Amino acid sequence: MINSKSSRLKNLNEKHIEELLRQHSILEAEAEAVRENDRILVKGLFGNFYNKRLGVGIGFQRAFGSILSGDYFELFKIPGNAYLFVFADISGHGLPAYTSLIRLRSSIALTIHDYNERFGDNPCNYDSFVRDIAEKFTVVMESANSHDFASVIFTIIKNYEDKYVLTFYNRGMFFPFVVRKYENNIVDLYDLNKSEKGWIPWKGHLLSPDIHQINEEKYFHFPKCEFVLYEGDCILFFSDGITEALSSVDKTEYGSDRLKSRLLAGMHLPPQGIINIIFEDLYEFMGKPDNQLDDMTAVLIDFPRVRF
Repeated sequence: MINSKSSRLKNLNEKHIEELLRQHSILEAEAEAVRENDRILVKGLFGNFYNKRLGVGIGFQRAFGSILSGDYFELFKIPGNAYLFVFADISGHGLPAYTSLIRLRSSIALTIHDYNERFGDNPCNYDSFVRDIAEKFTVVMESANSHDFASVIFTIIKNYEDKYVLTFYNRGMFFPFVVRKYENNIVDLYDLNKSEKGWIPWKGHLLSPDIHQINEEKYFHFPKCEFVLYEGDCILFFSDGITEALSSVDKTEYGSDRLKSRLLAGMHLPPQGIINIIFEDLYEFMGKPDNQLDDMTAVLIDFPRVRF
């Protein structure tokens, strides 16, 4: 009798585990489908960017053991014949981080809808536009009593013939790297995280209800800075999961210098080829998948030189 009861319990436990694994597989497949759809959408939008086909490479990998990610990127068409590129890293992993990501994404979508209704194709005040996104996101996070935060870089992009003016509103995110390619095969790398060559990387606080309570109205002040890209340039956005990846040998970080080196080494390749080189090197550096403790995301955008 006891053995029979034990056997039934064992069968029930096995069935329960099988069902959990099945649900896990379904969720993982759905999450991957959403991310793949995002990749296709972003590449498609850049493929019709001001009627100029830009090259795009995208690399993304969730932290080991995570199904959902807090890393986020998206491109939007906004009033004034401009584009908004959002690159963000939400604190934490898994469902809590993904929930905050959805709140940020919804705040952006609602703000764009509001400004499209008000301005149509006419220019708007982009300072107010970005501030409105932050206000919506912060209100939602406060209503949910969340203590999570978001590192975000909002980039407004406008095209003027052979150049692109990028206005950065940075709230706690890495600035991207820019590679300027000249026709004589000489390249020059700009690390926009450093003050050099007349560039000053102004950056604000993280987006967080807790920081809002401390800084009050100052929290909604968005420092901004502009950088001009020219045809032939490329720009790399990346999350700190890449630079902070740890070596399996001595636990040193991958670092920005190694990332710059791999970026420059792949300049003869298309954008996706360069991204692939970076991620292959990352995994060789980490040694094995379970050494990846954070989400890793990189987006490389190439503004090809128009040849007549």
